Amino acid sequence: MHSYEFSTTALRETYRPFVRGIAATMAAYLAAPTLVHPLELVTAEACANVVRHAYPEGQPGPVRVRLTVNPRVDIILAVTDWGRGCAACPLPPPGVAPEATSGRGLRIIACLCDAVTGDAGPDGNTLHLQLAIPEEQWRTSSLTITETSLSRR
Repeated sequence: MHSYEFSTTALRETYRPFVRGIAATMAAYLAAPTLVHPLELVTAEACANVVRHAYPEGQPGPVRVRLTVNPRVDIILAVTDWGRGCAACPLPPPGVAPEATSGRGLRIIACLCDAVTGDAGPDGNTLHLQLAIPEEQWRTSSLTITETSLSRR
């Protein structure tokens, strides 16, 4: 098991580069670059939700992503904010009307992940995402990657 922690301020201009850094870490473990795309997409959608919904407009706060890589098994992401939370957000979310201008992020996440849960408490509001990766899609050299060589804080 390899664990990483990333954090930044939840701003529109910072979250995309932030997500790309997390995706680069995940890419080091996977056999094909195309395998990273769904992982990057769910990370981006979760972070975009923090930027758009967690904090009052003009008052950005922190976002933290904990990445756990279980080689040859799965990748787990825990996206945490300390904003308003969303006690009324069902997981998985219901379908979105075609004419809706927003509301697809959690649906996309639910479709791409094997498990999605959320919790809110004194340690923040956390969206937990689990993506199973078939054994043949892992790099064989990923088992020797050290946490310090990829850690970004």
